[in-house]
Amino acid sequence: MKRLNLLLFTFLSIFSLSAQYSIQGNVKEKKTGNPMELATVRLITLKDSSLVSGTRTDTNGKFIMNNIKSGSYILSVSSIGYINNDRKISVQDKDMDLGTISVEEDVKTLNEVEVKGTMVQVIVKKDTLEYNAQAFKTDRNAVVEDLLKKMPGVQVATDGTITVNGQEVTKILVDGKKFFQGDVQMSTKNIPADLIDKVQVVDQKSEMAQLTGFEDNNTERVINLTIKKDRKQGVFGNIMAGAGADINKDFRYDSNGFLNIMNGDTRSTFTLGANNVNTMRSGRGRGGFGGSPSGITETQNFGYNLNSTVSKKMVLGGDATFNHSDNLQTSDSHRENYLQDLTYTTVSNNTSNRNNYQGNIRLEAEWHPDSINTLIIQPNIGFTRSFSNSKSGFLYKTQNDSTSWGNTDNSSESYGISGGLNLIYSHKFPKKGRTLTTNINSGISQSNTDGKNYNQKITQDSTSLVDQKVDEKSYKNNVGLRISYVEPLWKNKHFLETSISLNGVFSENDRKIYGNDGNDNYNVFNAAYSNNFNNKFFNEALELNYRYMEENYNLLLGFKTEPSQTFSSRIYGDNTETPIENKVINFAPTARFQYNFGRRRFIRMDYSGRTSQPSISQMQPVKNNADLMNETVGNPDLKPEFQHNLRFMFSTYSSKNFSSFNVGLMGRATKNDLENNSIYDTTGKRYIQTVNGEKIPYRVNLFTMYNLPFFKYFNFSNNASFGFNQQYGYTSKNVSNVDATNLIYGDLSSTQSLNASENISLGYTQDMMDFGIRGGLRYSNTKNNLTTNLAQTYDWNGGANVVFRPTKIVTFSSDLIYTTQRGYSNFNEDQWLWNASLDFSLFKNLGVLSFKAVDILQERQNVTQSVGDNYVQYSKTNALPSYYLMSFTYKINKFKGSKNSVNPAEEMGNPMERRWRRDGGGRPPSGNRGGGTPPPPPGGDM
Repeated sequence: MKRLNLLLFTFLSIFSLSAQYSIQGNVKEKKTGNPMELATVRLITLKDSSLVSGTRTDTNGKFIMNNIKSGSYILSVSSIGYINNDRKISVQDKDMDLGTISVEEDVKTLNEVEVKGTMVQVIVKKDTLEYNAQAFKTDRNAVVEDLLKKMPGVQVATDGTITVNGQEVTKILVDGKKFFQGDVQMSTKNIPADLIDKVQVVDQKSEMAQLTGFEDNNTERVINLTIKKDRKQGVFGNIMAGAGADINKDFRYDSNGFLNIMNGDTRSTFTLGANNVNTMRSGRGRGGFGGSPSGITETQNFGYNLNSTVSKKMVLGGDATFNHSDNLQTSDSHRENYLQDLTYTTVSNNTSNRNNYQGNIRLEAEWHPDSINTLIIQPNIGFTRSFSNSKSGFLYKTQNDSTSWGNTDNSSESYGISGGLNLIYSHKFPKKGRTLTTNINSGISQSNTDGKNYNQKITQDSTSLVDQKVDEKSYKNNVGLRISYVEPLWKNKHFLETSISLNGVFSENDRKIYGNDGNDNYNVFNAAYSNNFNNKFFNEALELNYRYMEENYNLLLGFKTEPSQTFSSRIYGDNTETPIENKVINFAPTARFQYNFGRRRFIRMDYSGRTSQPSISQMQPVKNNADLMNETVGNPDLKPEFQHNLRFMFSTYSSKNFSSFNVGLMGRATKNDLENNSIYDTTGKRYIQTVNGEKIPYRVNLFTMYNLPFFKYFNFSNNASFGFNQQYGYTSKNVSNVDATNLIYGDLSSTQSLNASENISLGYTQDMMDFGIRGGLRYSNTKNNLTTNLAQTYDWNGGANVVFRPTKIVTFSSDLIYTTQRGYSNFNEDQWLWNASLDFSLFKNLGVLSFKAVDILQERQNVTQSVGDNYVQYSKTNALPSYYLMSFTYKINKFKGSKNSVNPAEEMGNPMERRWRRDGGGRPPSGNRGGGTPPPPPGGDM
């Protein structure tokens, strides 16, 4: 028996000595509470400090170490830029859960960390897509727009419009604050690229939604530009002036100034610019002519923006802008209109000149008198002044036989004023989560237009002539109220919102037409084409929304009832009046769901409905004879259209190979869609009236983006898209005795458009040289039920760019793009676009002397395609000639605690060595990492 007990004791002792356990925990940043990804966790014996085990935290900051024997240890948690957290632990015959371990920033050493190696371009954090600006090389005078053009998934159109993975960006923020509200180009074309640290893309809720916690239909896709950490306190900016000539020996100039003054929580920004090289540095003042390179544009602009935290209770902001633009545009177009068994072809040329002035002032005050009340006040005022003149010639063909031809000469002068006020008040009740929020908005606008129209149409049998003066005045007032009440239901995870909205829009348009008496006196009143139109539109909405929130996901379900009423009154030239009334009720559910698979992956689905009122130009029941071949007829019986919008998004980022993948699917279907009803008479003249469609048009778009850094210096990117668009309209041909006061419905026209694109790029980034190649294809296919013709276009493109830095003061940049277009009627084009610049750094990197050549090969063409409900049109527009420019830029950089100089690590010979801050933990990239471990992304978590 003693031997048995001894044997059992020995067995248990051996088992106890060989027993192994696990240690787990969750590492978070002390200041923000964010999980620390890729933090290093080591287990060291207390006796001799030998390493027992080591690991890294995952995307949620969690770690686990297995096969740990009982004993006394030191657990060490470390991350670059943070103070080590060391603690003694004792493993006593069981698994251990250490809970949350907090680490604190090491302020003393934070700015002394230098990194080398591949810069990761894109990372994902929850619902934010973040681009690391340091990974994209631009020339020394580049602005934010030049930076955005290099980023995967980002497209910058010629008019400055920005889309990210197919969704348009409507606003730019700087460090989370408004910057020239609603004017994207003021940010992208004025802020120097070398000031930017991160470019974050996110869906921003409206002020009302941010206060209630429930999203509304005013959520916007925005870009937030974060300024580099060492530029937060001081004065920085650029002053640039350049002059040159184009190949026609015309003088070209470009000058711009950008000054940012940052003092604590107060930031003031000044912009001032003028040029005639098609650079629109503001989205205002365009006057509807689009942007570069459509025609030749000369602009001048001034802007001032302020953001100031006056106290803990008061934040002030606002901006003032003035813009002037002068645009000269010439174009040739080829348009095919499809009718039953017949095709109308229109060949035209046009020359136009538009001169526009615009000024705006916007103010904003956010007041928090205490912790439970918030008041936001947002007034604005603006004015416009414009002058335009256009001349055109046209030829209409029916099955290639000339039907009619002629010319037009139109001019106009207009001015307008506008103003508005938006008030938001929110009150938090003692019960957590219970809020009452009220939003009141109002606006007023007035415009006057004086113009002259000269139109001549010739057929084989007759000649028609219009020579008249137009005097038109428009007024519009609107007022709206929305009240939202949020009640928490259970455990601060379930919330219920009830809201009511009341809106009214009051419009009046008074249009008077006077004919020429033969002596160049426009005093013959034309009652048939004159009209006074009044419209009152009322819209109400009652919403009930439920929201459920968890740490990793949230759900919103809602239902909205939205009745609307339209009351119109028309007074003809003979003083007869006809009242018209329309009433509509729309019902729509609302649904939003988002699930976060950790911090680096998320999925989101949205559905929403929206009512859109017809414009007064669509409703005004008066004939418009400004164009003898295209006469617009108003329709006061129009109902508001109702859009159903669906969106799906998925984003993921891999911490192993630092790749990112994004996919988005968007769909739209419209009830009571506002469509064109086109009736052609025997001469080819078209009468156009907006009607509510009987069928529901829809569109579906799919976008994907994949980005992968590899081999230390390389980065691969792939962007693809696919879209399908179903449009409807009505059209009929050869109708005799058209009655414009009672226009008939034409035959149903169904147009199906399919488009697909693929773009691949490969970049190489190294100390002395940056090099990139790219290629892509865009395919478009358009088919209409009224014709057997199939319109197909192919846009092939390929290009390369290089930035070469042979010395610390010399930089050479060049980009070459080849494009071939097929299927654009007689506008098929092949072109090589080659731009190059040579920069010299002067005055200890404070000055840059630049020589730039644009379109060196002189091959730029502007060819576009547009698809409508029953037509396809191809246009070719004049472009700015090739030009050469020499410029000098002086950089103002005065920061707190530094001399008047720029960061040498950014401006001198080794651009891959940069100071950085680790926001989310982990160790920095390094050229000597060991073990084959790829670097974590600079900048860390977002």
